[in-house]
Amino acid sequence: MNVDDGNSHGPRTTRLRRIATLLPLVTVAAWVITIFVPVLDSGNDVGPRIRITSMGEIPFDPTTAVPGFFAVWLLVVVFSILPLLFGISRWWSGAAMIIAAILIIVLVFTALNPPSLIWDGQTAEGMPTGGMEVALPDFGFVVGLVGASALGAAGITGWSAVRSRPRRQS
Repeated sequence: MNVDDGNSHGPRTTRLRRIATLLPLVTVAAWVITIFVPVLDSGNDVGPRIRITSMGEIPFDPTTAVPGFFAVWLLVVVFSILPLLFGISRWWSGAAMIIAAILIIVLVFTALNPPSLIWDGQTAEGMPTGGMEVALPDFGFVVGLVGASALGAAGITGWSAVRSRPRRQS
């Protein structure tokens, strides 16, 4: 039988803290994968194509880059590394749950309201052509959801670990 003398956190709490520290690394891995794997893709190989990753549109062009994509990327990576550097705390766990919820909401909102593009042109013979491209969720979308869910699970696990810490009695 394991007796908690107040000097240790107990095996359950230690395991929860370890899980909460390592789960955000799944988030970082997911975000790295979504640099190369499109989150949204229109799938057109003939005309214009919409391909969006976690860093913005493919091909990446620094002149048209959206700073918001980079800001979210930086927030996710830095925030996910914090538990490795400073450990799990109540504020980090709460913030991790909030950030994960926001990421999931943004991903779902983007899937429900995908970017689109209407284009027109003509062939060499002068025949008018055109079409509409709609970027639909691709494999990177699922990877992004898994990463955001891992961050939320880390927050929940960290919250449980912090709450199960023995309290000092006066």
